[in-house]
Amino acid sequence: NRRERTKLNSLFSYWNVFDYFRDKEFLIRDKEVFMINDYKEFILKNNPLTAGIKVCELRKHAHLSLSILQLFVDIGCSKRIKINDHAEQLFLYGRDIFGSSIIEHTNDFKANDEVIVTNKYGDALGLGRARYNPDNIMEDRVAVTNIKDLGIYLREEIDEFSYKINI
Repeated sequence: NRRERTKLNSLFSYWNVFDYFRDKEFLIRDKEVFMINDYKEFILKNNPLTAGIKVCELRKHAHLSLSILQLFVDIGCSKRIKINDHAEQLFLYGRDIFGSSIIEHTNDFKANDEVIVTNKYGDALGLGRARYNPDNIMEDRVAVTNIKDLGIYLREEIDEFSYKINI
């Protein structure tokens, strides 16, 4: 509906990827949004619960999915932070990022903005929240708070495996 499309457009504008997603088709199921271009006819005919690549979840605002982060990076989204190897390991275990670990960043975010965190090769690792404007980042302070990261998949798998062993 119109309200859902408005939330999506707002999300795409925030990350400066609106033009890329302008002509894409989406499937919305239970507040989850999937990009479905390639198999639209098949998908609409068979009415699946999920299909394509998950873009976001629609709540009060659209919450970006980890599944779409790399595409955002590849098409040149705004609000990115690139971190060193040591910080990558820590971030994937749910830790925050110190200013000294940032290799480079875009200059288009403000304090409290969400940012996409990448490793030195440009691989998307997760989402963080900037604590400072780019020109105020301090090396000895946490500069980005971890919101969610790809390590969650490994951590959940380990928790599930541990649970199965303990039964």
